[in-house]
Amino acid sequence: MSESPKNWIYRHTINARICHWIMVLSFVYLLYSGIMIFLHFPELYWGKVGFQGYPTIFKLEDWGISWEQSEELGDRRWGRNYHYLFAWVFVINGLVYLLWNAWQKKFYRKILPTREQLSPTNFKSEMVRHLKFKAAKGEQAKQYNVLQKLSYLIVLFALFPFMIISGFAQMPAFTAISPELIDLFGGRQTARTLHVVCSLLLVVFVIVHLLEMFIAGAVNQLRGMIIGKYEIIGDEK
Repeated sequence: MSESPKNWIYRHTINARICHWIMVLSFVYLLYSGIMIFLHFPELYWGKVGFQGYPTIFKLEDWGISWEQSEELGDRRWGRNYHYLFAWVFVINGLVYLLWNAWQKKFYRKILPTREQLSPTNFKSEMVRHLKFKAAKGEQAKQYNVLQKLSYLIVLFALFPFMIISGFAQMPAFTAISPELIDLFGGRQTARTLHVVCSLLLVVFVIVHLLEMFIAGAVNQLRGMIIGKYEIIGDEK
C-alpha cells in the first residue's frame, strides 16, 4: 500500500529566514555579553545614581554570590564593546527585515490576527490546545495562530524597541547627543534595570518558543526556517 503524498508549503520567505538566523546569532551574543557585563556590576538600582554600597533593588549577593565571586564568574573579554557591536547588528538586521517586508500585504496578513482569530471562542480554543501541548494540524498549521501572532507583535513592536531604547539610554556617547533620553527613564540606572527586566522577558519568550517548536515537531520547524519547506501533517480533530 503506497503512502499518501506529503503536503508541502513554503512557510517562510528567504528574507525572513536570513533575518531570523542573524537575529538568533546576535541575540545569543547579546545575552552572553550582557551576563558578563552584569557579573562585573552585579547590582541593580533605580534612579540616576548607583554604585557599590548604594541602596539597591536587586543584588546578586542576596542569592549567595558576593561581588568578588561574581567578578570571577565574568569574562572581561565580553565587555561593552562586544555588546554594543552585536546590538548594532541586531538593530540593523531588524530594520532590514521591517523595510524588506513592510510594503508587502502578505506580511501583514501573516503577522496580524484576523477578527475571527481574536474571537473569544477561537482564543479559548487556542489556549486549551496550548495547555494540552497539542500541535496544530491541517489548515490551522498553515498560518500562525492568534497566540503566536500576539506574542510576535509584542516582541517585535514592544520588547525589542524598548530593549534597544533602554540600551541607548546607557550609552554615554548617545545620551551626550540626546540627553532627554535619560530623563525619559528617570535616570541611567533605571534604564539599566528595565533593560535587564526586558531581557529576562525575552529569555522567557525564547524558552516558550523553543518548547512550542518541539511540540510542533522540531525537524519540520527547523526545515521550514532553513530551506522554507514545511510539511502539513494531518487534519485538526
